[in-house]
Amino acid sequence: MSNTLSSNSLALPVPRLAAVAEAVLTGFRRHGLLYAFAAVVMVAAAAEAWVLDLPLDFQMVKLFTGPVFLILVLMILLGLLGEAIRFARSGGEGSLTAALGRKLLNDYLSPMRISNAVHAFLFMSAYMVGYTFIKKAIPSAHPFSWDGSFAVWDKTVHLGHNPYELLSFLNVPLLTFILNVNYNIWFFVMFSLWFWQGFSGRDTRLRLHFLLGFTLTWFLGTCVLGTIFSSVGPCFYGRLLPGPDPYAPAMAWLAEANRHYPIWSLNVMNELWKTYETGTGMVNGISAMPSMHVGTSVLFAILGFASGKRWLGYLLSAFAFLILVGSVHLAWHYAIDGYAGAAIAVAGWWLAGKLIDWARPDLKAD
Repeated sequence: MSNTLSSNSLALPVPRLAAVAEAVLTGFRRHGLLYAFAAVVMVAAAAEAWVLDLPLDFQMVKLFTGPVFLILVLMILLGLLGEAIRFARSGGEGSLTAALGRKLLNDYLSPMRISNAVHAFLFMSAYMVGYTFIKKAIPSAHPFSWDGSFAVWDKTVHLGHNPYELLSFLNVPLLTFILNVNYNIWFFVMFSLWFWQGFSGRDTRLRLHFLLGFTLTWFLGTCVLGTIFSSVGPCFYGRLLPGPDPYAPAMAWLAEANRHYPIWSLNVMNELWKTYETGTGMVNGISAMPSMHVGTSVLFAILGFASGKRWLGYLLSAFAFLILVGSVHLAWHYAIDGYAGAAIAVAGWWLAGKLIDWARPDLKAD
């Protein structure tokens, strides 16, 4: 039977199902810290919904579910493709079907990986219900009021210059387009790293550290500081505040660049403002301070170095720097938004480590 699948996983499906069920059940304990934090965020959102008399919105879970499973299937298919390539390069002894079957059953569909996948999805779904409500409710909880101060502080920190003026050498349509592409790639990078750790086949400290640090950073940055320092950012400054708009030249440049290359940020800005004014729409939740694009990108770099892959740490550090530059050049953020976001990422990673030391002392450094 050298050319057929002979794994005990197939011969004894009941024990395998029992192993998966056991892994999923014990996974609730292993992920208890993540579920506890998600519950805290949900309670905070429910309390805010009650105070503001606004309904909790579960729409984001629906939007999250489809892409998650689609990307998961694509990652498995890519992994099997890589396995097929390795099989061919090794000389191709035996059956390719058997080799792929073993890889699928004993790795991608192993009990621990299935358990980690289930709990990563469940805790993140619960967390996102609370997080997205709090973010969307920012202008109701605390109307936008900090932009005037941030504009002054931004200019003071940069010695009397608006940061976008210091980046005027980037006012080349192609460069603006590249920065916008990089800004959009952030979504792909975020999902890729989240899948890398969330759907890992092992229960490691690094995995728990990233998942908790990731959600803590978002919560502290957007839900807490984003509500306290409610602001819209340079791109909406002229739509919110009366009087001269110091960021009009930056927006004029984006419009000019858009005549040569598509600057997708402009369309997203229009959709965000439309949703803010009408209260309806799929793209919602304006919050400038701190910049979570920058904050999470810094967290990604920390993950790269913590994983022991120095090349990945350096690559993600360069990515974070370009996100910071893009956030200013594309008029999404004041530069100080990015600096604050980076600080929040460091704080989120540190706090996550302390909580893991307390709740999961069995997890040693990877």
